[in-house]
Amino acid sequence: MDPINIILIAIIVICIIFIGVCLIKRRPDLIVDFLLRSVIGTAGIYLLDLILKSRGYNINVGINGATVLANGLLGLPGFILLYGLAFYYSF
Repeated sequence: MDPINIILIAIIVICIIFIGVCLIKRRPDLIVDFLLRSVIGTAGIYLLDLILKSRGYNINVGINGATVLANGLLGLPGFILLYGLAFYYSF
């Protein structure tokens, strides 16, 4: 890797850590809310995928970083959005 890329990545990581620390100091409830929505949304995806698969439907969202992030940031609308996109692209 190029040394300039390493320096750029280091600067980005330091900025993200700094923003995270400032956010935790001022509004820790946002972090707890994000984590709670992420966990509940991920569990909901897992259960709904399991139910749909047992009923013979071919709609599968799956669990990855993007789906966890969408659930954490958007909550229930993100959950519905993910299944809406999966339904749209299944046909």
